[in-house]
Amino acid sequence: MIVFENVTKAYDGTVLDNVTLNFEDGKITALLGVSGRGKTTVLRLLSGLEKADGGKVKASGKVGYLFQEHRLLPSLTAFENVRLVTDSDEDAKRALDLCAAASLSDKKPDEMSGGERQRVALARLAAFGGDIWLMDEPFSALDKDTKETVVKNLMPLMRAKTVVLVTHSDEEAAFADNIIRL
Repeated sequence: MIVFENVTKAYDGTVLDNVTLNFEDGKITALLGVSGRGKTTVLRLLSGLEKADGGKVKASGKVGYLFQEHRLLPSLTAFENVRLVTDSDEDAKRALDLCAAASLSDKKPDEMSGGERQRVALARLAAFGGDIWLMDEPFSALDKDTKETVVKNLMPLMRAKTVVLVTHSDEEAAFADNIIRL
């Protein structure tokens, strides 16, 4: 589903130089490393938001992208933000519940904390479905207990997809099938 071969990408300087990464279908791969190493750039290339300067990048299938920023529409409630990506009220409610965000259904983003907004963004991804999930620091704003609950609830969905997860956390990378250090 994902091809990432001999990829080069530069902005003001080279970020990726002839990089080949192996993402196994149906597995969770964590991209782990310090800031500025190209982890988010890999996601942007896989999603098609950026084009490689060289090499081959392809992600086949329906791709869901969870950005570092929540990207919720400010004029919509949590439920409405999640409902945007599914035809079913029940799927939207189920996704909010999976992400410990059901109590936020009637709140707008400016009425939520950062962690609450992140849980709603995760619920939107869960409701979207897809074959491939690109997740950029998906749990960084969650406290330890909430993170454990949300990860436990989302894991069956994640195990049914090809997931590329960007993180700075060894703890978050630990549940991945593969870890790539950039």
